[in-house]
Amino acid sequence: MENDTLNLIVVTVVIIAVIIIFLRIAINLRKYGGSLTTIMFAATYEFLNKDKREAVEEIVEMKANKKMEEESTDKPVD
Repeated sequence: MENDTLNLIVVTVVIIAVIIIFLRIAINLRKYGGSLTTIMFAATYEFLNKDKREAVEEIVEMKANKKMEEESTDKPVD
């Protein structure tokens, strides 16, 4: 009987800990707009067909490379 009670307490504590961790992660994502931003980009991505996806990925890569070049030229050379 005591062993069953101990097992029940341990399982309850573990379940509560998992729920608390999940809630903290969810609140942290919502605080910084992570979940809404992710859903928005994923939904937009799903509407595109394969050709459009490749074009979007290429444009993103070009913009990322351009931004990296601008950042590297902004730094003064010592």
